[in-house]
Amino acid sequence: MRIRYKKSVLFILALLFIGLSTVNLNAQDITNWYGELNVSSTTLPITLKIERRADTTIILMGSPAQTDRMFGVTKQRVTKDSIIFSIKNMGVVYRGKYNETEDTIKGSFKQGVMLQDLSFGKTKDVYELKRPQEPKPPYPYFEQELGFKVKGVDYDFKGTLTLPSRGGVYPCVILVTGSGMENRDEEVLGHKPFKVIADYLTRNGISVFRYDDRGWAAKTLDPKITEATTLDFANDAQAAFDMLKTNPNIDSKKIGMLGHSEGGPIVSICASKNSDIKFIILLAGTGMKGIDVLLQQNEAAFKKDKAPQYVIDVQLAALRETYKLIKKDLSNEEIKKRMNKWFDAEGKKHSMEEWKNIQFSSDAARIHFISFMTDNWTKTFLKLDPSDYLKKVKQPVFALNGTEDIQVLYQYNLPAIENAMKKANNAHYTQYKAEGMNHLFQECKMCTVDEYQKIEQTISPIILEKLRDFIKENTK
Repeated sequence: MRIRYKKSVLFILALLFIGLSTVNLNAQDITNWYGELNVSSTTLPITLKIERRADTTIILMGSPAQTDRMFGVTKQRVTKDSIIFSIKNMGVVYRGKYNETEDTIKGSFKQGVMLQDLSFGKTKDVYELKRPQEPKPPYPYFEQELGFKVKGVDYDFKGTLTLPSRGGVYPCVILVTGSGMENRDEEVLGHKPFKVIADYLTRNGISVFRYDDRGWAAKTLDPKITEATTLDFANDAQAAFDMLKTNPNIDSKKIGMLGHSEGGPIVSICASKNSDIKFIILLAGTGMKGIDVLLQQNEAAFKKDKAPQYVIDVQLAALRETYKLIKKDLSNEEIKKRMNKWFDAEGKKHSMEEWKNIQFSSDAARIHFISFMTDNWTKTFLKLDPSDYLKKVKQPVFALNGTEDIQVLYQYNLPAIENAMKKANNAHYTQYKAEGMNHLFQECKMCTVDEYQKIEQTISPIILEKLRDFIKENTK
């Protein structure tokens, strides 16, 4: 699953550029620059636009894998051979030096506790990600902006309903995102998989509703948003279902749900409690307890990166040890205290050369790890077992997992889902092993997290066809 991209130990992405004001450049004397920032196990393209004027220099920075907007710096100092700037709202500081020919800038990027080398090369054109599947208007179907509320949550949910036409009554599928706060397109690394899915299904006579996660783009976040768990997100999906039931263009008896990654357990929870949901689709969904998924994911990712076995062993041991403390319902402060003691003891088992290769030799890494593990969402995720809900689901279920997915490993999760379906005596269960596909169902080569953004394909056409056929078969 997209295990908490924004907060995960392995898959943290610095979501640098959301919610800030943009700046427009109209001048012609502009140079474009491109660099790559290494963030955990992935690489983020970073772009600069630099306009030198007689009296000042204007600098814009962008992260095209996260947004197509660019943003102005708040402080800067530019000399003949160096450039320094900061972006206060994001805690970003960049320091760089030009080479003699002024076509390369070598420097360092700092945000919070993260400090990375970041070099830029001058480019002729502005760097743009290629996403050939992303639909562009005009569309041969009707789009409608809809909103709904969830009881007790101070947030106005908004989403897009796509209908084959303004008239008629259609079956509908609700798209539910994975972990981390996502927009309605489930946008990640320049890809918009939910927009591609919605476009394809709507062109094939199926209406689709996709919505922004609770808190998306909100100026202030209350605890009902910041401390929300998988169980809360299931309430959100149910509220979307209740809203759609009254829509005159939707067949209220033919509304199903599709959940990607953590969205899989979410729609499973909904279907176990609401027999009116016509079907559910688990797209890279989990079938095992969260701690098991996290252990499998960490081991697979470290092995993919060719990490030494002792590094893998310490990482998995740290996860298991923290989980043991979480199960005892200890306070976060007590967990922090005990884990730091555990890290110190673990460090004595390794040579200095080995220990410096292990992330827990860094105080900052320890803080991040403990903070992630003791987060309210994480605690719930670690304990939650989707099979507890799946074994109560009687509706048609379609589970799809990629054989090259290193975030939700198919060889463990598909059998777990199938076993739950047997316990449910569900005769309407179908599964599909997507050969050669990753967590986003891209046809991959290296099949690492880092490769997601480098692949132009957003989602395999094979998967789109499978989704269409299943929904049509179960909404006749």
